Amino acid sequence: MTTGAIPLRDLTALVRSELDRVGDELEIDLRPESPELVPFVKHAASYRGKQLRAALVFLAPRALGRTTVPAHHEIAKIIELLHTATLVHDDVLDGATLRRKLPTINAMHGPELPVLLGDYIYARAFHMSVQLEDPTCSRELADITRRICQGEITQIVHRFDFDWTVARYDEVIRDKTALLYGAACKLGAHYAGCTAEECDALERFGIELGMAFQIVDDCLDLDGDEDVVGKSLGTDLGKGKLTLPLLWLMRDADHAKTLRAIMESDKTDLEKLAELRQRLDVNAAVEHAHSVARQRVEAALGALQGCRPCPERDALFGIADYVLARRR
Repeated sequence: MTTGAIPLRDLTALVRSELDRVGDELEIDLRPESPELVPFVKHAASYRGKQLRAALVFLAPRALGRTTVPAHHEIAKIIELLHTATLVHDDVLDGATLRRKLPTINAMHGPELPVLLGDYIYARAFHMSVQLEDPTCSRELADITRRICQGEITQIVHRFDFDWTVARYDEVIRDKTALLYGAACKLGAHYAGCTAEECDALERFGIELGMAFQIVDDCLDLDGDEDVVGKSLGTDLGKGKLTLPLLWLMRDADHAKTLRAIMESDKTDLEKLAELRQRLDVNAAVEHAHSVARQRVEAALGALQGCRPCPERDALFGIADYVLARRR
């Protein structure tokens, strides 16, 4: 794999027209009947940024020599809506005040409105999914939405649980993040007519990629720059989430004691983060977590062995590299 950040526009250039179409159509699909909802829906739409999952819907089957079909555009839009809904809800759960360098909806209006707005977006996504003639998309994404909620609930129940383990952490990030990446690849392949074996391989690629994405995201919460990342930092400390780099710090009893004192203090999230950086070796913890993310990416790329050499396969390799190199 290469090193250094790769502009996402270069990685998704092969499907740029499809992604532009997805974005344009979502503006229409999300248009609410009630004018009161318009500014909130538009604000939530600004959270869509990278469109990685939508890109995977198109790229995954093409890497196996299949072509884009009309259902791919609908699936890409549905997955983008589900992802947007999770972001709206995540900001409420984390008490985040910043996303994509903009104030979050809950920061501006309190928690009630974004909870309902996220539900509205979920409902719109499922309404679109049941319009597809093949029910695979609606069945798959209904189950994944259940798993996303399950992962978030598990994480909430175990806040400030200093007996938390790496195995449980892996279960949670698989549920709440990685499965949607896997579904983007699997559904793209399924609707393009790929075999069950091919669909499974691409799903494995997506899941491993999603696991790596979440690990890197958890690292950015500790060592990122808020101006670059574009969202609130230190929220994992404030909400008592024992992420992979924090679990690595806890392998030492003294470090675990220090970490616990920081997390349980009455300081703000950013104050906790500053103290953590001052008292413990955050760089080493992040380096360890990144090594695990690299292992996940290597497993993801291994799932692509059946893909022929082509620009679309190279784009999937590039997206995997981007996931490791990203700083926002």
